[in-house]
Amino acid sequence: MRYNSYTTATRTTALALLGTAPDACVAEQMGIPVSTIYYWRVQRHIPAYRLSHTTERYAALLRAHPAGLTARQIQDGLGVTRQAVYPILKSLEQRGVITHRTVFSHQRYGGRAYTLLWQIAQEDTHAPTQCD
Repeated sequence: MRYNSYTTATRTTALALLGTAPDACVAEQMGIPVSTIYYWRVQRHIPAYRLSHTTERYAALLRAHPAGLTARQIQDGLGVTRQAVYPILKSLEQRGVITHRTVFSHQRYGGRAYTLLWQIAQEDTHAPTQCD
């Protein structure tokens, strides 16, 4: 067996985590050198995990309102355009940073019967931001 060969289960699990957390955190969790994780990530053209300034702004606003906010409330709270809010919310949802829930709206005057509320995902459903 070569020095750098890993079991199929270890390799598969590590490859699934690439890009969802910093390379150092994945390496520490899997017991694999950081350089190996970096090499696998670059080889597969997976971008590095980065918590961008935009993500931090959205997460901070949603943390302050644990019950959730509508897209309009987020737009007003951050001072961004309506066209910018929804694509960012969808990308954050795909990454597991936030979730949405649907609430029945009692103000149904020919409009929507449900309201979509965005909120921070539970701690165990999104990628860690720091190594423990």
